[in-house]
Amino acid sequence: MDLIQSNGQPHYGRFSTLPKTIDLNKYQYKTPYGEVLIGWRKRLKYKKFKFCCIQHEHYTIGLAIADIAWAGHGFFYIYNHQRSEVLEWNAINFLSRHTVVDEQPLYNQSFFSKSPFQIDIQHANGVRYIHVTKHGEIKLSARIFCAGTDPLSMCSPTGINGWTYTQKLTTLGCEGFFINKQGATIQFHEKTFASLDDTCGFLRPETAWFWLSCNFWDSQNNRIGLNLASGVNESFGNENCLWINGVLFPLSDILFQHQGDDHWTIRSLDEKLNLDVKTGWRRYENLNLRLVGSQFSQWQAKISGTIQQGDQEIILLNEYGLLEQHYAKW
Repeated sequence: MDLIQSNGQPHYGRFSTLPKTIDLNKYQYKTPYGEVLIGWRKRLKYKKFKFCCIQHEHYTIGLAIADIAWAGHGFFYIYNHQRSEVLEWNAINFLSRHTVVDEQPLYNQSFFSKSPFQIDIQHANGVRYIHVTKHGEIKLSARIFCAGTDPLSMCSPTGINGWTYTQKLTTLGCEGFFINKQGATIQFHEKTFASLDDTCGFLRPETAWFWLSCNFWDSQNNRIGLNLASGVNESFGNENCLWINGVLFPLSDILFQHQGDDHWTIRSLDEKLNLDVKTGWRRYENLNLRLVGSQFSQWQAKISGTIQQGDQEIILLNEYGLLEQHYAKW
């Protein structure tokens, strides 16, 4: 299946298998007043990004490449929960120079480069390859295996004339290594988890969302993954889901509530999910250029609570995760 149909419009809904291609040349983008946009005017409306999180023992690693047309953005961090210390880098390339985000679902190759760092992301045959280098020296090398885990793959209408496609996976096996802040080489092992988030589309020109992601082993040694979002992908279903040993279970609509300081609560419309979130270190950006801008917060979080799935109760007790709040005008 090509995401874009022959009539110029996307397929909508959740998909049991990943689309083979995303062919933007087929998509006809119109303004709210019916004008068809082509060329650079169409491209300026198109946004795409890739994010990866790796949870290894008490380390959380996050990295991303984003192409928002007027700028390319890359970031990379390693957070040590035991020491409460972070190694962090981020950069912006004007007009997305030295930035490639390949949105094809099955085979893709992306990179972001700005001295002294480069991020390379490749995907082929169900394996995601990630390298982060500084002055040519490898700081992170990861092979992430997607087989055996159901993908979240969905597309929903956005605004009056746009769409958003997202593809997410959690609790993925990971091999490789990274260099911590002290210069030691840390090897990934069989308990290391990775999660992937690939998103693209013609998003609202002014938008905001909340998002939570979590991977952990429960007391019965089950692989538990969680993806929750509010504010995006809600016009034809939602992207909320729970993974148990690689099997995806849809969840109902979610409400994020900030209770003050470092405390959040999250609950579902059907009352089967109730979570308490304590936030710590925050990756923060605040850019206001009037016509465009972004305020981005991604917190390291500890998550507790319960999720009822059929006759099974999933218990979270201070599990590591990410909580995100993002406002964008682009």
